[in-house]
Amino acid sequence: MRDFGFIKGMPHDGCAEEFEDYKKFKNSIPKKKIIEHMESDKVVRCYGLMNSHDIFTGQKIECGLIEDGKFMFPMEFLHYYKNYDIGIPYDYEEYLKGIIDY
Repeated sequence: MRDFGFIKGMPHDGCAEEFEDYKKFKNSIPKKKIIEHMESDKVVRCYGLMNSHDIFTGQKIECGLIEDGKFMFPMEFLHYYKNYDIGIPYDYEEYLKGIIDY
């Protein structure tokens, strides 16, 4: 399983990634299509019992994990992806190119 999106400040164990690093990803799939997929019933969601919040605004956000094929990322990552100018790792984008129409 390939994990990504575990950004420092999230309530998950081992969150050591830097938010700024996700600003460097410039993806070729339109963001709208990626979000549609991340929100679809094609991914598995495991809702967390802990509370989470936006590390910049303090807004309460949904906590848990999303599993998509061989990839796993926190639900909070979807919040940041939708609301901030960040991208997804290129290996996840390559995986998506094989399963979604864009």
